[in-house]
Amino acid sequence: MALQRRARGLEALLVLLALQAGDFSFVGLRERPFHSLRTRLHAGRVVFLGSPACVEVVLERLCQAQNEKGFEVCAVVSRPPKRVKKAITKTPVHALADKLGVSVLVPSSAKDPDFLDELEKLKPDVCVTAAYGEYLPKRFLQAPKLGTVNLHPSLLPRWRGASPVQRCLVAGDTETGITILYTVAKMDAGPIIVQEKLPLNGSETSPELLDYLFGRGADLLVEVLPKLLKGGITMDTAEAQDERLVEKAPLISKDEGKLWPHNETALQMRDKVRGFAGWPGTTLPLALSGSMAPLEGFRVKVSSAEVASLDAVKDSISPDAAPEELFLVDAVLLLRSFHVPGKPHEVPAKTFHKGYMSFQPAKWLGPKEEAELVAAPSVGTKKKQRRVRGA
Repeated sequence: MALQRRARGLEALLVLLALQAGDFSFVGLRERPFHSLRTRLHAGRVVFLGSPACVEVVLERLCQAQNEKGFEVCAVVSRPPKRVKKAITKTPVHALADKLGVSVLVPSSAKDPDFLDELEKLKPDVCVTAAYGEYLPKRFLQAPKLGTVNLHPSLLPRWRGASPVQRCLVAGDTETGITILYTVAKMDAGPIIVQEKLPLNGSETSPELLDYLFGRGADLLVEVLPKLLKGGITMDTAEAQDERLVEKAPLISKDEGKLWPHNETALQMRDKVRGFAGWPGTTLPLALSGSMAPLEGFRVKVSSAEVASLDAVKDSISPDAAPEELFLVDAVLLLRSFHVPGKPHEVPAKTFHKGYMSFQPAKWLGPKEEAELVAAPSVGTKKKQRRVRGA
């Protein structure tokens, strides 16, 4: 009863202050039931950590659901702004938080003592991370009363690490999913709160799959978060991971985007194109010439690929084609477009053939041949450049 009287006194004070200020938007508080105000006064305090565009949906869903679900997004933590050309650019999550009116912290490191002081002053009940991009120290993990939870786009314990979606696609997995788990000192090794599977059909690329998985993760998060805040879910009740099933998903290097037809199957190359879409992208080593001049080596960018049986494409092969001209068909890998170094846009396969294979067939290169033939990206005869550009 004493708490109820204090809360009603607060309502009366808010109404009085609003009337004195000429702002009547608070008057409705007088008619709200006591339990509504009490819910807002005791809302769970949530701090969200994230950086890239693919996790904007998580922050957006949290902010949309906070009043209904009984929690408050009290702050956002993101990576610091970076200089892009002459402008200072915020992360997509930082920009969205500004738009939503949520305060933002941008520490240079999650170990920064001043940042950790600020975090502790916020008194969070739960911290939520999604592609934040920083290792969280012990002091950080001790700050939220009920722990830190992470949205991880894989079916843990498979693909622990920084690049789970890319590794999943490159490996040719037939299913993936989203996992919400508690964060512990060991990367992606905490007990699992909830997990949802997604079958894969072989056409997905990493950017679109990341967007989808974090979207589903956001929906799952707003459902489990109230239970966690009420004590219905704890570190002890979550499911421990099976360490025997662990697969690592380390950071990707640029060289991994190279396709090698001499020792990779069509399926392996297709899956690399899917997994490395966006960054680092995939390239195919080819020897080309738009004339009768000697062949020159290029790393041609490939943005999409399909696998087909030889029977499915044999009708499109010219009976007069030289064996070397069938370097893609032999591998049963279909490439419908190419991006030649030095060109602003990719071109359809028909245009590529007309501009680069009319006089001599193209040939794929092995590592040794590439080292001997690959020229700088800008290398190419003027005639060859005109033929592709005008085709």
